[in-house]
Amino acid sequence: MVKIAMNIKALARFLYANVPGLAAARFAAMDLTANYFAKGEYGGVPWLSVADGLIVDVGAARGQSIAAFRKFAPKSNIVAFEPEPKSAQRLALRYRQDPTVTVNGCALGDHAGCVTLFVPRYGRWDCDGMSAMDRKAATEWLRDPGRMFLFKETKLTVEEHPIECKTLDSYKLTPLLIKLHAQGAEFTILKGSKQTIHQCKPALMCAFPSTVLTEMLAEWGYRPHVYYNDCFTPGIAKRPVTFTWYLTDGHTRRVPIG
Repeated sequence: MVKIAMNIKALARFLYANVPGLAAARFAAMDLTANYFAKGEYGGVPWLSVADGLIVDVGAARGQSIAAFRKFAPKSNIVAFEPEPKSAQRLALRYRQDPTVTVNGCALGDHAGCVTLFVPRYGRWDCDGMSAMDRKAATEWLRDPGRMFLFKETKLTVEEHPIECKTLDSYKLTPLLIKLHAQGAEFTILKGSKQTIHQCKPALMCAFPSTVLTEMLAEWGYRPHVYYNDCFTPGIAKRPVTFTWYLTDGHTRRVPIG
């Protein structure tokens, strides 16, 4: 069944890349329904008692995570970061009249400066959700066998954008939760968030974490968990689950542990 599902997705991506307007229609539908559907792993948010506290969304992409936080923590304030220019502009326009959502169109890292953002395009499909500060990271997902039906290297192009990079620490925020989905840049972003994390002890949601990231967070007092069936279970999330939760002892005393 898993193999069949993967083949269907590979075919769908082939169609996005070759049928005019199909990818745009698909993502428009996702945008319209984002407020009603969210990945189950976001269900851990209510246990944090965020109330009107602050959530930092690193890698906001098309806004699916903002919508999820709106669903599970409706009174929260959200500061979002999205370096891909079109996505950042789209989010800023969507939430321009919402004072509880702030969108920053910059990259985050472990030092301030200017970085190059690589944005892949495959055929007619703008793959802005795969944008990364490393060319290989931006393209390897598409090249992975089984993810794209009849993949052709000649259809893959990459745009380069110079983007301002800052550290999260420079914003002097006091988050209760930080979510990170940054195509492999999570470790570097966390290094630039060390002061914020040590001072505020927020819960962390990290997409596809590396071993070195988990080891660093362990030194900071965090342990990995997976949210499933209404509780947090110690361990690293396995695909198709995206996010691993990192919690301190203070968090685990307040949330259900399986």
